[in-house]
Amino acid sequence: MAFDRIALRRWASRALVVGLMLFVSACTTVPKPAQAPLPADAPLGDCCQKPERYPKGLVALAEPFAPTIGRMVAAVVWRKGDLLRHDAAIDRLLADLRPLDVVAVSNKGRLSGHAIPGHFGHVAIYVGTEAQLRRAGAWDHPAVRKHHAAIRDGALFIEADNKGVHLSTAPAALDADAIALLRPAGLGAMRRRQALTGFYQRVGMPFDYYFDLDATSCTFCTELVNTVLPEMRLPTRLVYGRRLILPDEVVAATTRGRTGFTFLRYVRAGRDGWETLGRVKVEEELLAEWSKPERPPQVASLER
Repeated sequence: MAFDRIALRRWASRALVVGLMLFVSACTTVPKPAQAPLPADAPLGDCCQKPERYPKGLVALAEPFAPTIGRMVAAVVWRKGDLLRHDAAIDRLLADLRPLDVVAVSNKGRLSGHAIPGHFGHVAIYVGTEAQLRRAGAWDHPAVRKHHAAIRDGALFIEADNKGVHLSTAPAALDADAIALLRPAGLGAMRRRQALTGFYQRVGMPFDYYFDLDATSCTFCTELVNTVLPEMRLPTRLVYGRRLILPDEVVAATTRGRTGFTFLRYVRAGRDGWETLGRVKVEEELLAEWSKPERPPQVASLER
């Protein structure tokens, strides 16, 4: 009998996790309503203002299962990012990237790309090739030295995701439909070297599935950038009682000169081609995303 009760509790827990994951999936695959054209001077202050798109009760119910749900969500991939279809786009990006550049990633072919509201769901940090790290004076630092083989094999990025803080190759980090490229401004050579080694020193940290900026034993993608480069002044906001940094808000604030990053370009790909766009287009897409209804129809109906 005791065994039956334990088995029943385990079954119920797993059913709840799967149900919540499917619920979130259903909420994020609602057909998008047509959006009226937005004025070119629409205030980007509207971006990211109301990110609490799900009922607080549902979030509280899911909270104990956050790591399990996070791993399950990360495993759901419908397709590779369209950018990977175009070798010329990847080559162009890699030729332009410099150590400490940040790429904000939008990939709607993954469930994780819909897990938070907005256009960009993730950021990764370009830390560079062997030659670039040598020029920066970081190649022989102990935190970098242990990764020499991986860097020579193409691990040019560092990111924080469900695998924790780890190095990534270009095909992994640039698995996207669109990216915004941001570059830190005003850093001297010594500070750049310090920041590069700071990112490498955090390789191996666990991922923060609760997205809590005040938790220091684990981290999430934008928190990693904020921790190593606090002078970039990334915008924070309170969401479900925790301070976090939204990738969309980082890009939006940067396009308006409110962070220490400089906005370089917006690259968007489709099945048949890719294009390099500028500040106006990325702002249009951010505004269109955040002008949608605050709650998906299925979520709103639960509260009636």
